[in-house]
Amino acid sequence: MYKFQTLNKALDKIIKVIFVILIGLIFYTYYRSEVLYGGLYRDYYLKYYIFLVFSLFILIILNFFNEKIKIRIYSILISIIFGFYICEMLLIDFKNLNTKTKYQYYLDLNKEKDAVVSIYPAKFILKNVNQKELFPLSGISEKLTIYCKKRENKEFVTYISDRYGFRNDDSNWDKKNIDFVLLGDSLVQGSCVHENKTINSQISQNEFDIEIYTINLGMSGNGPLLEYATLKEYLKYIKTKKVLYFFNENNDFSNLQLELKDPLLKKYLDNKFHQGLINKQAEIDRINNSLLKEEIKNKGTPLFDFIKLSKLRSLFSVILNKKFKSQNSKSLKRNFQIYNDILINLKKLTNNQNAELYFIYMPAVENFLDTDSELKSEIYTKVMMMVQNLNIKYIDIQNKLKSEHKDPLSMFSLRKNQHLNEMGYKFVAETIIKEIK
Repeated sequence: MYKFQTLNKALDKIIKVIFVILIGLIFYTYYRSEVLYGGLYRDYYLKYYIFLVFSLFILIILNFFNEKIKIRIYSILISIIFGFYICEMLLIDFKNLNTKTKYQYYLDLNKEKDAVVSIYPAKFILKNVNQKELFPLSGISEKLTIYCKKRENKEFVTYISDRYGFRNDDSNWDKKNIDFVLLGDSLVQGSCVHENKTINSQISQNEFDIEIYTINLGMSGNGPLLEYATLKEYLKYIKTKKVLYFFNENNDFSNLQLELKDPLLKKYLDNKFHQGLINKQAEIDRINNSLLKEEIKNKGTPLFDFIKLSKLRSLFSVILNKKFKSQNSKSLKRNFQIYNDILINLKKLTNNQNAELYFIYMPAVENFLDTDSELKSEIYTKVMMMVQNLNIKYIDIQNKLKSEHKDPLSMFSLRKNQHLNEMGYKFVAETIIKEIK
């Protein structure tokens, strides 16, 4: 009897601590959703509200049960929590547990060289909502930049950024005539290959002995609005013949959904709006460096990530995204008209600069896997129809891969990753040159 009472008291104390933690998490969720992000992320935080309030409700209801039932239920709840942490432990990649992250690599490399970690414009979406005076659209300039870690061999990819923070040979900005300006996301920036294997490098150093100069304005995480904003800021300072705009089927529409929530970024839909970023690189570098310091400071340790069940939550997120893909597609459809307007603006912008716009359709890896790609097919059909209706010249990489290769997956990193490998980037570069030249 005494042991029973002791156990009951111990469990009561644990539940009271959990109760206080849940209350704190509800207030913290409210702060992030309504104060920090001004309600713009409310849909994202809804699931956290539901889980926390439901858990709080369960704990309150339990107080009305008798002691024996309470102990049984407490034991079940504690067992479930314990099971979650066992699952989290099973998801840990112990083989690569001691491999460095790019932030750890940065801290070590910075002892010998003046280096930075690549900062993407997308990181500023909804950051300091309604308070930021400047939205950077490029990275830190003229620095050894740590970009990513290759999945195949865990090797870090670095490059020297140009005077405006992009991944280019800086001298190309002094050329009087540039053949191609490349616009896009990580596929254009070159994730995750070395400098001489990116699309723009392989276009310049082509096997056809054609002299081609390029400017690469691609940045990881960019969606259609960020890409349009970037071209709007920098194209008028480049004398070019052609703009190659790369559409990423995998995430461009989901990125656009998020981009449209940022008040400052959304101003770019006004044809007259611009920030004059080309003359504000010192300010861009300062803001990017500030964010880099913040990220390093807040970067969780492996123990902290374990406590947060980071890997298990990521797994659930992937499963839920697949499960509710049809529901998500309904929300994406609302952005088709906005995307069509962005395409119109891109064409006007390039025409005003006496340049020719080429639309490059980059497919998602799901198109070549044995998975349901109904949503991707819908995006392909509607986007290509928009492009054709607007009389924009295009190069369909998806169709080229399907028609010219028996094994399209060989073009993707590890045959399943959304990014291309070196062979894939080479195929894209050669296809572009053949189609245009």
